[in-house]
Amino acid sequence: MKIITGNTYPVKEQIKALGGTWNKAAQGWNVPDDKAETARVIVAGAGPSTYTPRRYTPRTYHGRGRCEDAPCCGCCD
Repeated sequence: MKIITGNTYPVKEQIKALGGTWNKAAQGWNVPDDKAETARVIVAGAGPSTYTPRRYTPRTYHGRGRCEDAPCCGCCD
């Protein structure tokens, strides 16, 4: 078995048809050795991922009447 990773979501049904099973630990598909090259071609044709991760913005901590580690937002006045 070979592991196939990448932008597989749009073509997951095609990979399943090749005998692929999802491997949660590896975050990829287990595909039989004789079908691995076909699966790679299918995934390569799927194009770039459309997933865009959100940017993490920490919130200002307000403790005991003053803003810490950030300019005051005006809550302490």
